[in-house]
Amino acid sequence: MRAFDCVAIVTLLAGTLWTLPALVRRRFRDPMRLHLSLSLLFMGLGNLLAQPRLIALVDRRTTAGVAKCSYNALVLVGLCLMVSFLRERPINRRTAGRSWEVLLCAACLAGMVTMTVLLPQPLRNHTLTSHYLVDWRVRVFYDLGNAFLFSGYAACALLALRHSRAGHPLRRWSLAVIAAGLIGLDLSCVFRVLWVNLPGMRAPGTPVTYDEDFGFGIAATIVVCAGLSLPFFVGLFQLRRDRRDHRAQYHGLEALWQRVAAFYPELVLDQRSFVGRQLGPVADYASATYRRYVECRDGLTRLGPYLRLAADELADGGDGLPKDPRAAARIIDRALLLYGAQSLGEAAPKTNALFIPGPREASDDYESDLVGLIEISRELRALRAQRAGAA
Repeated sequence: MRAFDCVAIVTLLAGTLWTLPALVRRRFRDPMRLHLSLSLLFMGLGNLLAQPRLIALVDRRTTAGVAKCSYNALVLVGLCLMVSFLRERPINRRTAGRSWEVLLCAACLAGMVTMTVLLPQPLRNHTLTSHYLVDWRVRVFYDLGNAFLFSGYAACALLALRHSRAGHPLRRWSLAVIAAGLIGLDLSCVFRVLWVNLPGMRAPGTPVTYDEDFGFGIAATIVVCAGLSLPFFVGLFQLRRDRRDHRAQYHGLEALWQRVAAFYPELVLDQRSFVGRQLGPVADYASATYRRYVECRDGLTRLGPYLRLAADELADGGDGLPKDPRAAARIIDRALLLYGAQSLGEAAPKTNALFIPGPREASDDYESDLVGLIEISRELRALRAQRAGAA
């Protein structure tokens, strides 16, 4: 298998796998996603079946010409589904008879199968060379295939350009790249029609040969695959960046979480992490960060009366409320010392609880409150380091 064939096949089949999770969540009841998934699958399988070794294998098990008709049918049906997807009109029992792409695809496939049946067996595995193109049935076979490929590529390119005018920048770039590749494939189809029907194009010494057109078509296919792959790779990059951010938040809460969990171990939802077992890397930092945030907030709520005592003790003439993360960290540190100094049987002090808000004073906003607790946690770590240095 040639490298560029491998790129196209892997991209199309990977795109199919990429669309499957959303389809499974919707129980395959999303027609548009289903069209996209089947389109990528059929075109990927068609390109895979077009490899010479697989053609020979299928024809040995069946009869000559079956593999050629099969992979052409897969590619044409996949392109038909792609047109319907971009038109945002799913093919069903009511619309199939009125959709031009369905009617044209069915007519072209029926004609190609008919020409294959009419051909003698030695000619059924024909190629685009003068030896085979002398037979009118071979020329009609390629003309029918090119007719649908040209119309399908042109329709997809126009629809992709239309959709690229609006939406997210990534979506616009992806569709614009796909449209550029489809226009290149359309130009390749035009040359192929001329090559099939004009013997002068196949004469020795012509400036452009079919091999050059084939290479141009492969380059256009790679451009289409690049456009299809762009959201996938950007999604992977975004996923990796989100995981890195959640990991930083998770570790940013560690100083506060360790201090609170040491006094309220029953609040820790995952007891294995608290007792110090080696669990390896966290699989889902987003969930782990939220769990650690809840544990910190729960611990500070229970510590509320001691926070009030610590705030009054450290007020120095003020109202005792923390004005910044450093002040909040000093109050929490002092409250934990007061809590640790009491005997186990002693009841909590009879005083109002103090709520430690984030510096942005947005306790109802998880993200803002999380940032505030992380800043307080960092100040607690700095306070502990300062105390250790003084000792």
